This record gives sequence, structure tokens and C-alpha cells, in this order.
Amino acid sequence: MAARFELLSVADAFERSLRNAPGLSAKDSALVAASRVLAKRIDLIADDGFIDQNGKLDNVTVPTFLKYLQALGMTVDVGQKSSAKSKSGHQIDMLSAFREKHSKTG
Repeated sequence: MAARFELLSVADAFERSLRNAPGLSAKDSALVAASRVLAKRIDLIADDGFIDQNGKLDNVTVPTFLKYLQALGMTVDVGQKSSAKSKSGHQIDMLSAFREKHSKTG
């Protein structure tokens, strides 16, 4: 059966991923704590097109969060899994797709 993904905030989705992540231990506590902060920040700035409270584009938080997820073993190597393909058959850039989904239009 395929996984079902609810529409969750990044912070809530991260917590759900934590509950289902095998192999995490106390040594991962600092990474988890920092990831929680980043997830909350992403939720905070996503609705504003990743423009922070100072009016500057935040192009650091999402890539940093993804690096922390990778360090926790919570990412998928796209080459290892069946590749996500767009309708045109090109590889989907997950960060670009995330930014597009959460950017303000018009």
C-alpha cells in the first residue's frame, strides 16, 4: 500500500517523520533540536515567499534543514529510489518544487 501524506506544516511533518525514523538515538538530540527550529522557521516564512521579517529573501533555511535531515538519515537518494519524474520526463528538483509551491504568485 502506498503511503498517504497529509497536508501538514513542515514542523508537524518533521515530527511525524521522527516518529517513523528508525535508528535515531540520544546522540541525534542536537540535530533533532536544530531541525525543529528550522522547520518552525520554514513554516513562519513560507507564506511570505521566504521573505524574512527584515524583508530579505531567506535562501538558507530550507537547504540547511535538508542537510540536517540528511545527517539524520531522513532523506531519500533519488537515484536509489524510483526517480520522481515530471510530466515531461525530467527529474524534479525537490527544492525548486518546494519553493514554487510556497511562493506567492500575483
